[in-house]
Amino acid sequence: MKFTISSNKFKKIISLASHLCGNNLTLPILNNVLLNLKNNTLEISSTNLEIGLTILLPVKTEEEGIATVPGKILSDFVSSLPEGDLKIEEKDFQLNLRCKNFHAKILGQDPKDFPVIPQIEEKELIKIETANLVSGFSKVSHIVSPSDSRVEISGILMKAEKKNLKLVGTDSIRLAEKTLNLEEEVKKFAIIIPQKTAVEFNYIFSNENGLIGIALDPSQIAFRFEPQDHLEPKITLISRLIEGEYPEYEEIIPKETRILLNLDKEEFQKKIKVASLFSSRIQDVKLKIEPPKKVLISAASAEIGEATSIIEGKIEGEPLEISFNWRYLLDGLTVIDSSEILFGVNNSNLPAILKPVGDQTYLYVLMPKTI
Repeated sequence: MKFTISSNKFKKIISLASHLCGNNLTLPILNNVLLNLKNNTLEISSTNLEIGLTILLPVKTEEEGIATVPGKILSDFVSSLPEGDLKIEEKDFQLNLRCKNFHAKILGQDPKDFPVIPQIEEKELIKIETANLVSGFSKVSHIVSPSDSRVEISGILMKAEKKNLKLVGTDSIRLAEKTLNLEEEVKKFAIIIPQKTAVEFNYIFSNENGLIGIALDPSQIAFRFEPQDHLEPKITLISRLIEGEYPEYEEIIPKETRILLNLDKEEFQKKIKVASLFSSRIQDVKLKIEPPKKVLISAASAEIGEATSIIEGKIEGEPLEISFNWRYLLDGLTVIDSSEILFGVNNSNLPAILKPVGDQTYLYVLMPKTI
């Protein structure tokens, strides 16, 4: 193997590929990235056996070949290089890299030991703007809590029907749903992807612009990104699916609420954070709702003291005192993009619902805490 590539371009793709590499003592080969150079195309692959990543980039080839070396070491070294041509050559399981005043030799392993990354031959069911899917995952993945006893809620539900793709995450105490609009009607499906897959997707594609295609087979999902510029990398992320049926989550979403608060999001966030400083170990804050426009937000701790603040807004309904876990409340507020929020509550035994004003595509459901 022998080729020359821009150091900046190589930094980007190696940083993406090495993100899947860890410190696996049982299977050290999983700490590696695989470089396969043929037909003037560099293919870089990495996997943790649950998620696989393949990046294709056109390069001018001097000599074809294949090599595998530790991903983190390669990425850390390349990230320190100045801008310019990077010359890479492999010989006897050793990768030689030269760039201006830098030279390194990285010892590798036999590429025959590198796991085969499975492929999905099925055509893409969905094409969607990459940025929209990144945003959608960011609004639901953070509340998922992996569970050995309930593996079906350890991932994110992806549910497609007509021109909608719904993303749902829950930890059984709270739930988030984001609806993404599609340009064309799609074949109906419902699958569960691991939380780690959504997190990895956002890491890899957060800076990409353009369409991403989604393909499925019975046990896997593939995300395929092809840039408009043919000189930029093509990226495919493939992941296993979680087996099982996702709960009928729609049943817990409140259809109506006794009290509806319309509040400034930033001010509400700030006052919840202030109250959290005085919250006890059970992490609760109390809301004393006084229609038609006032809410008292308070918290108390025997070890610290207590604090109360007031926020004004539009309130429909009756007076109520109700408590919430402040971390869970902030988790819902943080991912809302609108300047105002709608907060519908019932009582301490029924779920509350948080929505952005002017956006019907996102909702966040959480249970109150018993006072």
